[in-house]
Amino acid sequence: MRQLLKIAGLFLVTSILCSCASVSLVDTWRNPGVRPARLQKVLVVSITKNDSNRRVYEDMLASQLSRQGVEAVAGYTLIPAGERASWSVLEKAMKQAAAQAVLTVQTIKVEQQTTVHPGYVDPYPGYWYPSAYPTWDLPSYYRSMAHYGPGYISTYDIATMQVNLFDASSGKLIWAATVESTEPEKVTTVGQELARIVVRSLAKDGLI
Repeated sequence: MRQLLKIAGLFLVTSILCSCASVSLVDTWRNPGVRPARLQKVLVVSITKNDSNRRVYEDMLASQLSRQGVEAVAGYTLIPAGERASWSVLEKAMKQAAAQAVLTVQTIKVEQQTTVHPGYVDPYPGYWYPSAYPTWDLPSYYRSMAHYGPGYISTYDIATMQVNLFDASSGKLIWAATVESTEPEKVTTVGQELARIVVRSLAKDGLI
């Protein structure tokens, strides 16, 4: 029974670890012609037609920025869902938030990728018993088969996301980043990791 519980526990932990989406920073760029003071107030805007996803990304980024001492406002609190495409509405929101900058996030493409995982060499001749290997014993069998495994194919989605930081007064692009994530459907996990990576990079570049 104890052994079964250990196996079940290991399976559960493995399942949890494998279910985590992966988020990575591909590259960043900073405008050498724009040198703002450290930002204290930022409006966060997720550009998407999915309102629930929008709230997650904006909330996660705003929360992570707040931990760095930045007064961040989630765009959905000031910009109604049906009006987010209007420049005048965004301009009004920037004034209401007294924002020095606007941080935008948008998924620009989702691609399906396939990875082929090759198997190991098969030592088994295809049939059983001494005619194949007269001297085949347990040690030699186990050593050979322990290193054998069939190949397999895995298919998964990769989302490319663009994060931009604009100066609120001039409208100029201050900073940009490209981020990739696997399993983009796991919005909460991706949002948390995205926020952590982006805010850490902004702090590293001396913008917050």
